Amino acid sequence: MVKRVFWAALGAGAGVMVAAKVSKAAKKLAPSSLADSASGVPGRVTSAWQDFAEDVRSAAAEREFELYHVLGVDAKDQETGGR
Repeated sequence: MVKRVFWAALGAGAGVMVAAKVSKAAKKLAPSSLADSASGVPGRVTSAWQDFAEDVRSAAAEREFELYHVLGVDAKDQETGGR
């Protein structure tokens, strides 16, 4: 009789532990939870992308200035359409 009580208690304990882990995993993988936990990631990706775009724009502007200088074209003429 004691063996049956022991195994029943052990099974119930294991069942409670498995149910708790499954519940925790289900909450962690729920769409709302994923959106909340990943909210920092897009922010970092967006920030990195914006930094990259800013670097590309500044490099393009610098290169454009160099080309205008080499070609002897006044940058002010280009802005106003040569008028």
